[in-house]
Amino acid sequence: MRVNEQGRSMIEMLGVLAIVGVLSVGGIAGYSKAMAKFKTNKVIDQINTISTNIRTLYSSQRNYAGLNNGTAIKMALIPSEMYQPDSNNNYASSEAVTNAFGGNTKVVAIVQGTAQAGAENAYMIAVDALPKTACVSIVTTDWGGDSGSGLVAMYASSADDATVDSAETELNKDITTGDASSAAGALLAVPGSDITTPVTISQAESTCGDNNVVAWKFQ
Repeated sequence: MRVNEQGRSMIEMLGVLAIVGVLSVGGIAGYSKAMAKFKTNKVIDQINTISTNIRTLYSSQRNYAGLNNGTAIKMALIPSEMYQPDSNNNYASSEAVTNAFGGNTKVVAIVQGTAQAGAENAYMIAVDALPKTACVSIVTTDWGGDSGSGLVAMYASSADDATVDSAETELNKDITTGDASSAAGALLAVPGSDITTPVTISQAESTCGDNNVVAWKFQ
């Protein structure tokens, strides 16, 4: 009888361990998804906060010349959680600003229309190192398309060399509704065009890969 009792106890123990293992795996997966969603929402909040702060500060002139990461930090346009504080407030134009996924964030003045260097009438906010799920959620968010939002275009790319700097190159030019385009691994959405905002899920799925950069141009 003791042998049988011991056998049953061992089977029961293995069963409990198996259940615990399954619950642990499920719990880890659920936690990972929850964290990814939290970080995605955080990035969206960060972009909205930065853009609102910029438009409020520059509301009387709309000349963003000199705007960059360093000046944006000094003028308290970027949430403090996104950069390492400097006791002397010595922030360079290339100051490191991160997003919720640990990637880079870049704020910089750019041109739109006939504006020339030194009189930049638009600005860009870009983030990189975004996983696919975050990229899809972010680019399908309604970022607006009316004069109130100021959105000129949204750019997304999953190219291996896509960074916040390459996004600046793409957006630092005059963009019209005719420039909107969508292809595997790249997207330029322009309000009021065929590829407009918010971007559709199918367009986002064909654009976003394992590592992505998303950028917004506002005026």
